[in-house]
Amino acid sequence: MNWAESLLAFGGLQAAREEARVVVIPVAYDLTTTYAAGARDGPRALIDASTHMELFDEELGFAPIDVGVHTLPIVEQVAAGPEAMSLVVQGIVREALEDGKLPVLLGGDHSLSIGAFRALHELGLSATILQLDAHADLREEYQGTAHSHACVMARARELFPCAQVGIRSLSEPEHERARRERLAILPARRLREDREAAVAEILPLLGRQIYLTLDLDVLDPSIMPGTGTPEPGGLLWDEIQWVVRALTRDRSVIGFDMMELSPIPGLRAPEFLAAKLLNKILGIVWPPGGAGSIPPSAGETPTQGSRP
Repeated sequence: MNWAESLLAFGGLQAAREEARVVVIPVAYDLTTTYAAGARDGPRALIDASTHMELFDEELGFAPIDVGVHTLPIVEQVAAGPEAMSLVVQGIVREALEDGKLPVLLGGDHSLSIGAFRALHELGLSATILQLDAHADLREEYQGTAHSHACVMARARELFPCAQVGIRSLSEPEHERARRERLAILPARRLREDREAAVAEILPLLGRQIYLTLDLDVLDPSIMPGTGTPEPGGLLWDEIQWVVRALTRDRSVIGFDMMELSPIPGLRAPEFLAAKLLNKILGIVWPPGGAGSIPPSAGETPTQGSRP
């Protein structure tokens, strides 16, 4: 693997695009943010923090970045609106998938994920969308657009089966829809009561291939205050890792995103946590020497970043 040092690349190291197994796509966009703005600064803050962390993960026993990571230049927001921004993201994610890379989308507000979902659908890929989030995001439209961060899972459910985990805030109409349609929604409190039993309810609903969309407000504000809408009662550091492992085990993660980091001036902990979490998830789902979270079948030789 040929590496170049770069302060604008995840981990401070840039693999050549043609050699990389992973493409990081940072998008500076928060046009649909409805409470605290600033998520457009999240990707740059996360990448900057990542250049100060140890790339070797002492728990995993390897450096997840060794899989080969290429970070694209930061994509700036377009003024035409969220649907136009979604199309930009769709094209970039589609190109990464067509090249056989794992796309890792960094936001930015959560509406950007709609573009990633549509790229998967455009290519005819089969996936379950696994959302880790404080909010249900099931509104059909919000503030005059169907492409708001508050609508991201309504758009996802038009294309793919979905499972929503860590939810602890939703409107009454969203609650009624979830009850009426018996949607796969696992509240954060259920994880606290009995996480083994709670995850066992969701696992049968997940397909073999997963796209993981992670809003950082799934974490408790005590460790992640730097989000647009921090909600009490969230997951802690060890809990989020356990949940990711449990829900991706024996499955292939074909893409993931990390959204809604909103840096707080003078407080480095949130972006450093986000960088460490991205590194950890990358190591869990696509370890450098193996086939991600899918174990090889009998007689199969595992290949780096292979997918079924």
